Parts: sequence; C-alpha cells; structure tokens
Amino acid sequence: MQKTTLSFVGSITTAVVASLCCIGPAVVAIIGAGSIGAFSAFEAYRPYFIGLTAILLGLAFYMTYRKREVKCEDGSCKIEGAGKWNKIGVWSATVIAALAIAYPYLAAKTSAASNTPDVSGPKASVVLDIQGMTCNACASHIQAALSEVKGVHRANVEYETGKGVVEYDPALVQPEALIKRVDETGYKAALAQER
Repeated sequence: MQKTTLSFVGSITTAVVASLCCIGPAVVAIIGAGSIGAFSAFEAYRPYFIGLTAILLGLAFYMTYRKREVKCEDGSCKIEGAGKWNKIGVWSATVIAALAIAYPYLAAKTSAASNTPDVSGPKASVVLDIQGMTCNACASHIQAALSEVKGVHRANVEYETGKGVVEYDPALVQPEALIKRVDETGYKAALAQER
C-alpha cells in the first residue's frame, strides 16, 4: 500500500510541477498577488516531468493490478487483490495528472473564448513585442492582465508570434501603461508599432 500511495502522490506532484509554469501564475493571480513570469523556468523541464509522471503512474497501475502471491498458511489458499480504494486512487491520480498536464492548453482555449471586445469610445491600436512566454497559457495570462487596464477595448496576445495587439482609448490609457502592465506580470514588453 505504501508504494502505491507513493506512486499516486508522486505522479500527481510531478504532473503539477510539469505545468507549474502555467499553473503558478494562475494561482498567484487568483490569490490577488498579480501574476508572475518566474514560473516559466519550469517550462524547460516540462517534458521530463511529464515522462516522470507517466513512469510513476505506470508503477502505480502495476502495484495496483499486478498478480498477487497466493497465501496458503492455514490450508485455505487465498489471493489478495488490490483494494477498492487502491483502484479508485490510481484512477483519480490519473485524472488529476492528466488535467494538470493539459492545463496550459485548456487555459489558452478558455481565455481566448472569453476576450470579447468593448467597442465604446475612441480607438487606437498598438502592437507589443512580448518576451518570456513559454506556452499559450502565458499569452492568456498577459491578455487577461491587459484586458483589465481601464481604457483597453480589446487585447489579443499570441504565443506563437510573441506579439500582443491592443485596441484602446487614447484618452484613458497610453502604450507606456500597457507595456508597464505586461512588465508587472513578469514578462517583458516593448513597443513594436502603432497603427
């Protein structure tokens, strides 16, 4: 039981660490401390953590579903199988690990769907070069931060290009404030061009 529990806990922990570059800023933002790009250091190790998660889950499944030895102490031969809770535990750990690993992709999809433009007021547009993003969820966090700035009508940040396009009301906000907001999230932004 102890080895199986260790496999459960280990697989969930490594899955969370594998996605810490994206989960970390979300948790920090939820607790009200803004967002931080420092977790992006974990992105380089993500494939290794995902591999370790798979190995630990494999070990947990093996420990749970392996053939047990037959015990014939008192003349009645009995095979002890894995308990119901072990099986529930290994499948629960698998679901939690899968969700943690999929989080960067799920977060990017939900954030993109929720960014609806506010078309009231005068408009100007600026393109920002953004450095430090390691996945689509990073782009989602920056996009959400920009959308919260008073005077921003619409923000669209793309991880693939490293660019953010922001439509804003020039009477309420200037590009320097947008750059500052991106920098506050732990990433670096610079003015690419104004349209």
